[in-house]
Amino acid sequence: MGCISMNKGFTLVELLVALVISGVLMTAVYTTFQAQQNSYLAQEQVAEMQQNIRAGLDIMVSELRIAGYDGANETSHSSCNLYVSGSLGAAVSPGVLAVTANKLDISMDLNRDGDCADTGENLSYYIYIAGDGVDKLGRRDNTPAFHSSPTSPSVQAVAESFEKLEFIYLDSTQLTTTNLADIRSVKVSILAITRNPDRNYTNNKTYRSLSGDDWTPVPPDHFRRRLQTMTVKCRNLGL
Repeated sequence: MGCISMNKGFTLVELLVALVISGVLMTAVYTTFQAQQNSYLAQEQVAEMQQNIRAGLDIMVSELRIAGYDGANETSHSSCNLYVSGSLGAAVSPGVLAVTANKLDISMDLNRDGDCADTGENLSYYIYIAGDGVDKLGRRDNTPAFHSSPTSPSVQAVAESFEKLEFIYLDSTQLTTTNLADIRSVKVSILAITRNPDRNYTNNKTYRSLSGDDWTPVPPDHFRRRLQTMTVKCRNLGL
């Protein structure tokens, strides 16, 4: 008498149930992975933006603090007034050269040789659009335009991904002034922005510069931003 096998395979219903459970589990795993990946990318962009703020402000503020330096040499020279490319002004002492809201023009006599015509002694800071289409904080050394064989000074990127920049000039009583001789400190507002948008994030925050200008983005906006403000005392002005 033959043996009857008791082994049975899976039924179609059982296979379908297993597939559904596997699909649910895989979907949960993928959703978790995707959320973690998006969070990682967002935090990476925020960290990059904050680093750009620190790097840009550190360089610009350190040079703003020494605007007007001449080592008590009583420097007065036309090169100290070269804040427009290729255009010499009257002989002046080094310092803040123009009261401009979105551009900083400063000079100093670092080597105390009686002029501001050496590298790094006549500078402009402003936001510009670079060749890659990204807004960057630029530093322009204006001194090449003064030399006997003048060349057009070029702007160099200090840090990237900046959207707004503002300067307010204050006198010794911390009141706003437009008189160059009265400037003793400068209020700086700078708005940084991430390089890429995040479609899972909507920016509903309000941003205002120290002067009260509204820098709030037009909705819908998917870029993260950081607003940094500070007051910088120009230690060599008014001495």
